[in-house]
Amino acid sequence: MESSDHNAELVDEHRSQLIQRVTMVMPIADELLAEGMIHKEMYSNISAARTDEDKMRELFKALHSGGNKVKSAFLSTLRENEPHLVQDLEFHIKQGDQQENTSTATLKYKEFIRGEYATVQEYNSLPGEHVKLDDRYTEPLIIQKHRQQREREEEIRSRGQNFHHVMGQRDSEAYKSTKVEWLFDPDEHGDIQRTVILQGHSGTGKSFTSQKIMSDWAFGRLYEERFDFVFHLRCKELNQATGRKSLMDLLDYDQSSSSMIKQVLHQSPERVLFLVDGFDELKFSLDVPKDSLPRDPWTQCSPEVTLSGLIRKQILHESFLLVTTRSTALVEVVKHPVRYAEILGFSEEGVKVYFEKFFKQKQHSQQAYNSVRENETLFTACFIPVICWIICTVYREQFDEGTEMIQSLETTTSIFVEFVATLLKHHCQDLGQSALTILQGLGKLAEQGMEEQQVLFHHDSVSQTVSDPSKVPFLCKFLQKKRVSQTTMYSFMHLSFQEFFTALSYMLLGDEEAQEKVRELLSKVRHGLQHFHLLPIVQFLFGILNKEVAKRLEEKYISCSQGIWTQLKHFILEVIEKGKEDQIVRRTMQLFTFHCLYELHADDFVKEAMETYTDINMSGSPLKKTDCWVLMYCLQHCQSIECLELSGCNLTAENMKILLPALQKCKALVLQVDDLADDDLDGLLAALGEGKSLELDLRNTNVSEKVQDLLVALTKHKTRKVQIGVKSITRNTADKFMSLINKAHGVLDLIKLHSCGNVALSVQLQKDGVRAPQIVLWLKVPEMKMICDSIRTSGYSLTGVKLRVRRVADEGPFLYPTNNCRLTLHIDWPLRCGVEREGQQSALSSIEMSLYGDDVFDWRRILQLRQTLKQKPEWDEHADELISLLHSQTSLGEIVLLVSSMTERCAASVVCLSQACSNLKDIILQVNGFLLEEGIQCLRESKRRPDCQLLLLGRRCRKLADQCSEEKDKRLSCNDNVLLALHGESFIEIVLRHGKESGIDDTWNGNEVNIDDMWNGNKLDVYDTWNGNENDSDDTWNGNENDSDGTWNGKESNRPRDDIKCKGCCVVG
Repeated sequence: MESSDHNAELVDEHRSQLIQRVTMVMPIADELLAEGMIHKEMYSNISAARTDEDKMRELFKALHSGGNKVKSAFLSTLRENEPHLVQDLEFHIKQGDQQENTSTATLKYKEFIRGEYATVQEYNSLPGEHVKLDDRYTEPLIIQKHRQQREREEEIRSRGQNFHHVMGQRDSEAYKSTKVEWLFDPDEHGDIQRTVILQGHSGTGKSFTSQKIMSDWAFGRLYEERFDFVFHLRCKELNQATGRKSLMDLLDYDQSSSSMIKQVLHQSPERVLFLVDGFDELKFSLDVPKDSLPRDPWTQCSPEVTLSGLIRKQILHESFLLVTTRSTALVEVVKHPVRYAEILGFSEEGVKVYFEKFFKQKQHSQQAYNSVRENETLFTACFIPVICWIICTVYREQFDEGTEMIQSLETTTSIFVEFVATLLKHHCQDLGQSALTILQGLGKLAEQGMEEQQVLFHHDSVSQTVSDPSKVPFLCKFLQKKRVSQTTMYSFMHLSFQEFFTALSYMLLGDEEAQEKVRELLSKVRHGLQHFHLLPIVQFLFGILNKEVAKRLEEKYISCSQGIWTQLKHFILEVIEKGKEDQIVRRTMQLFTFHCLYELHADDFVKEAMETYTDINMSGSPLKKTDCWVLMYCLQHCQSIECLELSGCNLTAENMKILLPALQKCKALVLQVDDLADDDLDGLLAALGEGKSLELDLRNTNVSEKVQDLLVALTKHKTRKVQIGVKSITRNTADKFMSLINKAHGVLDLIKLHSCGNVALSVQLQKDGVRAPQIVLWLKVPEMKMICDSIRTSGYSLTGVKLRVRRVADEGPFLYPTNNCRLTLHIDWPLRCGVEREGQQSALSSIEMSLYGDDVFDWRRILQLRQTLKQKPEWDEHADELISLLHSQTSLGEIVLLVSSMTERCAASVVCLSQACSNLKDIILQVNGFLLEEGIQCLRESKRRPDCQLLLLGRRCRKLADQCSEEKDKRLSCNDNVLLALHGESFIEIVLRHGKESGIDDTWNGNEVNIDDMWNGNKLDVYDTWNGNENDSDDTWNGNENDSDGTWNGKESNRPRDDIKCKGCCVVG
């Protein structure tokens, strides 16, 4: 029993050593399992552990649960498998007193380290100010794989979320990602390297990591079982060492522990770690002859010789060594095997954790992080811990002052300037170059790279512009394999820094040269998409001209040229004007323009620039939170905006709130937004103000109650024109819709409701002799009945209906509540401006007709025939049959047909229709192709009713012989766009545009002639088909996909509108 207790005691006392030193773990576990000392589950856990140390930890769990008997059995098995290890342990038992003294010395030293490393000073700390290390340190991303050139380029060029996605790929086994606690674990071959080189660029957290290692070891959180002592050697401090020094002299420790430290170094060097921090900062060379190096830690030599002896493993070769460095210079000094690891900075998760640690309140950290995450350039730069610290510091000042953070975090450029100033002050003092010299060299290199779209530079080209580039903290130095050799390469930390230094370089030139450089830059940007990679440079130039940033630069003796400012001012005004005429320029440059104005932050000029806008159309441009702040800033400098369009911008309710203060300047608002709450609706309408127009797309909102909430909210706000896009219409929605119309009498002029349907319904209502607001609905067929029922029960009488049907399946007959009013029915198929895609023309593309009475109209057969006619450009028996279906519609009053060409057969079919329908007063033929003489002759010679007017619009060839008739001939100068009018015996031809003046294919797209204008009596004396007056605010559909009925401002809208696309069923534009 005594023997068992003794063995168990020995096992417990030497737990840490056994975990580190036992290598035959599985053979020992096999024997214990066979003897029944451990269970199968415990054995499985031991087997699954990654390293021998982890296996031993699992084995110790089994030993503890089994008691002294199992521990004794373990020691006996260990003695058989590793006898030398057991002998060594028994020897150390005899040295118990000595071990106790060492333990006392270690504890005393750890206490000393805890006091030294628990807190840190920040760059802006005042005397006596400090923060806890644990409140700032965030675990960085460390990898052990050397990347190829294309992988480094991918990291440098990617931005925002794409950049952090790339960094996420680096944090994987493919790149051998690791952690500080694993740096001295066995590698994939089972070897433990005693020297680790931790490389990283400036500001990526190498020194902070060194301090964290010291602190965690002293607090027992790291390497507790591996090292008795960890010594920190700062190379910056070693530069100050003079005279002859031994390794003991260079170490920082409590002198009362000196004798015990010497003893540990002599007897257990394998239990000691030396942490050499900032190797690249050494001012002296370690290239010392090997035979001159000391062999022990007590021999005094010059500091460089002593340090060289340690790093080259001539002193305490069994000890462990961790060296942090920027450059690759250490490779030339260290010849023995080492483990290489590179610290890349923060991962996306690391950035978030840093913000959470920095701010005491979770709300503040979340606001700050979300704001930065939306700024693509800053979010990318946040992989550098120093950038994170600068941003958080600025945000914290905002929170402390209680102001809105975005207003004081003025520009992206300001953050970059602060970063450059910080590194110049704290990392460039010993370079022997002035700040201006460093910046000039970097600027030349950056500009050269931007011109050639190059982000990686060879050593020779860098040396031509930058003196001693390996020491400059803004450049990253690395080795790259090149066939059978190595080459030294450089890069900026990221492409965004290269862009910034390019912009800054212009400010470091003479005024005349600087203006010429900027003139060339702006000229390239003006001419073609191939130079759009230069836009960030222009944006940084605006940021540099910001007054606050300019003051900061003047502290570094950098002044901003007035000539450059003049050029940039003219450039941005030119871009604004060009964007009004060219949609491509607007789409690609408008948001960029607003960011430039925001970076500049010159209120007077921003006001001048923004006053040139009448409409602002951001549709189709995704807007992040930062974009919304930028847009809000610019809108606030507008005197007024006719219409602000924000469709397809991926706008969230949270980001919409940012824009609210500026919405009062907008007379009309087109908005598509997700996740609106009740308060958001009220806030939106209150911000917009009374008498405005609102087009709100809620089609991405799944809850129908949200649409109803909006309809209720609209009754409280005096909005003049409203258009709402909804996913579907319910009975409650229909009832609240009619309630809004009832309450909005005299205030609301127009209301549109879109539910991604294939039926468009425009109705005119009247109640107590008062005409209701104009109503336009895009509905699904099943929703028609709900709307019609709500109209019936609302007390309104129907005075007119216009109906447009498109792509309807076999829905069956449908009865419309016409009550003897006029019904305008339009059946068409997917077109753009009446012209189908080349090779897909149809003989009959669209039918629009006006009916009077209570007809039940069955469209099923028409749709079936339309499918037959699809891609058949010639008028045949199917087209004849389709038109003949209309003969039975005795209430047919007007009809518009869109046909591919006017042939004799087509003309004959139209004549038959006019003869069959006694109430048919107007026939309009819009001809996509040619008005052929055979068709015209047929119409002129036919027996038409004298009270039926026929209008033809199309293309007519002026040649007397060999007249044009093919699609390919459309653009020939002999072809005129004409209007033919046949009424009774009269025949009138009007040339709308001569062929030599026209290059367009269609005459009815709103450029020269509006069919509705002619139908409504504006150009020809034909009675108005709606309400008998000349001014019909509800323009009829013209066979286009554009819904032109009703415009925001009481006039025909000529604003360039981007298509608002719903999910495949229609296009509203």
